[in-house]
Amino acid sequence: AVVDASVVESQRKPRKVIDVITEDRAEDDAEEPGDACSDEPSVKISYSDDEEAGWLHKGRRAFYGYKIHVATDSRDGFLLGGHVTPANHSDTGELERLVDSVRLRRGAYVFADKGYTSARNRDVLHERKLRDGIMDRATRSGPLNRIEQTRNRLISGVRPLVERAFGTLKRGYGFARARYIGIEKVEAELKLIAMAFNLKKAVRLARA
Repeated sequence: AVVDASVVESQRKPRKVIDVITEDRAEDDAEEPGDACSDEPSVKISYSDDEEAGWLHKGRRAFYGYKIHVATDSRDGFLLGGHVTPANHSDTGELERLVDSVRLRRGAYVFADKGYTSARNRDVLHERKLRDGIMDRATRSGPLNRIEQTRNRLISGVRPLVERAFGTLKRGYGFARARYIGIEKVEAELKLIAMAFNLKKAVRLARA
């Protein structure tokens, strides 16, 4: 399997709304003398009615929406499974949930970019008897050695499968932006589009 994540913008455009509510407290409700009546306003700031979405900065752009975490098979690029989180959720912490949802056979490789590099994720794969295809990342202690660099290049050769899937979902199925509000509905949209994606791919491969 090849795993990765991509941002899907919220159905709602973010806008800053400031609601000022002035509360008028009766004397009978006052807890302390001199606090019988309060003219202090209560200020609530919100950015959208899509409250489950989140902000993410990528380069110079800021996105408001969700992140789709998916896995494709490493041969034909069929979508094996996926889920949705707010856009500001880290890719690193979603590998375990994603791997468990697709139920790979023992000994299968799981390929992922440097965003998934962590000791915990490598342990997750080891515990499930899956082969570690997560790219290596240079650390403060030193750069990557030749073996690690070669390994990363080999993994990079497989990853375009999931990147092409994202491109098709966004350009072909209009999933660059969600049609619904809330994680549950956006995830349902992802799964419906994934079924259509897989059916179309299956027909194309059968004809070939």
